[in-house]
Amino acid sequence: MQNAEPQPRSAALIEGSGHLLQLLRHRGAQTITELAAEMDVSRSTVIQRLDFLGEAHIVESSVAAALGRGRPAAVYQFNPRAGLVLAVQVGLTGCRVAVTDLLGDVLSNELVSVDFARGAAVLLDTLTDTFDAMVTALDRPNSEVVGIGVGIPSVVELQNYARNLGTDVQSWDRNLFRTVLRARYDAPVFLDLDVNLLARAEWRMSWSSVEVCVCVKLGTLIDAAIVVHGNPVRGASGLAGELGHIKVSGTNTACSCGGFGCLDTVASGDALVQELKASGMDVSHVSEVVALANNGDPRAIRSVREAGRRIGEALSSVVNLLNPSVIIAWGYLTDADTSLFAGIREGLYQKALPGSSEDVQLVKTKLGALAGVRGAALLVLDEVLDADALDRMLLTQSWSQASPNPVGTFA
Repeated sequence: MQNAEPQPRSAALIEGSGHLLQLLRHRGAQTITELAAEMDVSRSTVIQRLDFLGEAHIVESSVAAALGRGRPAAVYQFNPRAGLVLAVQVGLTGCRVAVTDLLGDVLSNELVSVDFARGAAVLLDTLTDTFDAMVTALDRPNSEVVGIGVGIPSVVELQNYARNLGTDVQSWDRNLFRTVLRARYDAPVFLDLDVNLLARAEWRMSWSSVEVCVCVKLGTLIDAAIVVHGNPVRGASGLAGELGHIKVSGTNTACSCGGFGCLDTVASGDALVQELKASGMDVSHVSEVVALANNGDPRAIRSVREAGRRIGEALSSVVNLLNPSVIIAWGYLTDADTSLFAGIREGLYQKALPGSSEDVQLVKTKLGALAGVRGAALLVLDEVLDADALDRMLLTQSWSQASPNPVGTFA
């Protein structure tokens, strides 16, 4: 960068540095002259802002190949290696944990087993130990962590699950995740519903041209996110997308939400495990049901297809109301996609408006098991690399102080 010595800092001097970084992030490497013209400021102002960004190692320079006579110009570009993002998708039977760079590209990831019966504090100990080991394996210090993204089921689902296991319900509070992780890494913690983060990543990476898409999580429980122009629809109470609690015909089974006849009670992975157990089959997890279906077991195939039909019926209301371009499916059940998708299409075609159901694409996630952590990382990066937030970080020289009270937006 231009100056070896750290620059004096004030809000007035730093202002605009975050905007400059946005140009480099989204438009690629540029020269000082190009940046000055783009921002309509002097070259000296650009140089000063580049110095601040260079001290944080978030911008790096190189010499462009000369196209003619004269000294070649230096070009400046965003340095995604300047920091790390910690990301986790908390599931009811396992957590996907990852470390990414500042582009959101996964550097390391691991699936960690979860024993909810041991409580939230034990889970957080496991997560922090896993993060520490992954960062150490990358030969990077914890001080390079710029933020932590957490995708988590709704508090209602977490607490109901904990209640069924006989554990402390109140310990499953999102504030505990924020408090523990922020204290450990001195970095801001951003939380959202896991399915919203799945949808964020899928839309950003693969479907950014569509107006409306729906992401459904078909695992131990069922959930959904509706994305309009890239933004998850949250609702007045943050409860938009509760597909698993839509009432379905033909059942009056009690649900953990306190209602009866919810989709979760007949079509979730947990419901299929209980159904096949009752028929005498030795299964304990939805992945075993899927394996049986894929190996041709007629009872498992029938159960998965019927679950798909009920899911399709529930989705028909969403399709009729919002006319999405695509329904993206993620979760253990999608590994039995032949049987499952046949059932979903059957339910959709029977209940939804033909023009909508015939045109909507039904696809598996393109990001696979990493969709949730990719979404969690993108949530962090959208926040901490925002132009104003980055100016605050350069002023305080602290990622944590730049985002003092990030608010999770989920129920």
